Amino acid sequence: MRLVLVPSPFVGANSWRELERVLPNSVVADYGGVSAPDWYAGAARRIADQVDVAPWVAVLHSSAGGFAPALASASTRLSGLIFVDAVLPHPGKSALDIAPQAQIEQLRALTTDGRLARWNEWFGSDPTPHWIADAEVRATFLSDLPRVPFAFLEAIAPEGTGWELLPAAFIQLSKGFETNAGRAEARGWPVRRARLNHLAMASDPQAVAELLAGLP
Repeated sequence: MRLVLVPSPFVGANSWRELERVLPNSVVADYGGVSAPDWYAGAARRIADQVDVAPWVAVLHSSAGGFAPALASASTRLSGLIFVDAVLPHPGKSALDIAPQAQIEQLRALTTDGRLARWNEWFGSDPTPHWIADAEVRATFLSDLPRVPFAFLEAIAPEGTGWELLPAAFIQLSKGFETNAGRAEARGWPVRRARLNHLAMASDPQAVAELLAGLP
């Protein structure tokens, strides 16, 4: 089964490159980011167009978890979902609807000309030197970080229940996704936890490959 590695819309395809190198039968979906007017459905179609030649499993990182309903609608060959330190789908809601108010105000303050600052600039200091020690790997990760339109946060994720019929699993890499891991457990999904970091697919790809083994 082909594993399709789907990056968060707030980072680039390079976030998965190290894992792609060590994980057999995997491919990174470089879908070109999100854009109006079909923020979710458009990204899902571009992903499906790249990989929809055989059954595949979507491996969704961080905010890419919100793509699951749109992916299920875009592809009849999608056969499973693995959420890696990811939000769970929120059909009928926007990213702002599920975010804490303090984070929303922080992101508004980081927006200029209608676009968010690059993801590594959302924090008091850049976390990537701590999370990705290898300077070359870190530079590659940083090289394709996009400036996402703030309007994406306001976009309503499309409705759809097809994703709920697919086998699914959750991998928790960092403390910040404990709540989402708990929600996945409540759904009866397999959940695997590791004390790594949110970008472990870049910093420790072999460990993440082992966590993915046999899922969903």
